[in-house]
Amino acid sequence: MSHEISIEQYKSQVKAVWVATAWLSFFTIIEVVAALLYMNAYPNGDGPRMLLNLGFILFSLLKAGFIVGEFMHVRYEARALALTILTPLLFLIWFIIAFIWEGTEWQNNRNTWGVKIEDQRIPAKGHGQDTHDAGTHSAEPKSGH
Repeated sequence: MSHEISIEQYKSQVKAVWVATAWLSFFTIIEVVAALLYMNAYPNGDGPRMLLNLGFILFSLLKAGFIVGEFMHVRYEARALALTILTPLLFLIWFIIAFIWEGTEWQNNRNTWGVKIEDQRIPAKGHGQDTHDAGTHSAEPKSGH
């Protein structure tokens, strides 16, 4: 069983890698330019940050899809296999968005209603607590003064 390829196949694979690198570089340059323009236009960060973040998310998803399709060869696989790989990815993205949304609502409710969260951690023994040696027990309670 030989794994030899012809010169034409090799050249087409090298060309595909260069094309993929060019596309990924193009999208990355757009992201960097957008971030720099935002920083120059809004040095205090008070601009439309949500629009910038949505652009970053969109370009990241495009790049991830391109990488999965091209380098992991999902584009060349059967449709059922591609759906088997991509459907859980879509659910994962949906779960992340849903958890962020839910967490933001919890934070908004906490801030709206002025709920303070108490520190429920148990302090380590000997740190900030009264410690008793074996010979120092007394019947009188210790005063806080």
